[in-house]
Amino acid sequence: MSKTGFQAFAAGMIVATSVLGGTYLFSGKQQAEADVEQKELSEKEVENFLTDKQQIAIQIDEYEELLASKNAKVVEKETEEAPQEVKKDTASAEEKKQEVIKYKVTIKAGMTTSEVSDLLEQNAIITSSKEFDQYLIKNKYHTKVQLGTFEVQKGMTFLQLAKAITR
Repeated sequence: MSKTGFQAFAAGMIVATSVLGGTYLFSGKQQAEADVEQKELSEKEVENFLTDKQQIAIQIDEYEELLASKNAKVVEKETEEAPQEVKKDTASAEEKKQEVIKYKVTIKAGMTTSEVSDLLEQNAIITSSKEFDQYLIKNKYHTKVQLGTFEVQKGMTFLQLAKAITR
């Protein structure tokens, strides 16, 4: 191919790239604006939707309190209904559960909070790694996690665990 042929080919590539880039640039903005318009909901619309579905919205803290009280009532009811022999077996089982399970969690460079949460769940320190990970993020502990080895034990609250790994 000659020099003029290469120049013509390069000019064609530049024009084609410019046309595609312009199309992408202008169509992307219109699509993004359309998405934003569709996503905006007012509180009144949300309330109306929930009312139509016979539902209500509550704060996360209220929800957690309700779950805790419900679980306490279920446990209380089960203990009242359990026969005496079963209560004795339950007491010995509870003593075993209350045995202190200690674990030394080692946090290395590059580990995410979800990996730390998974380690704690695998070693029976917490029951739900997802809930602990959400707690860390919600309370902004996820940015303060330190590298090193930390001793934790079963029965520690999420706050105690978070403070232990963010010293």
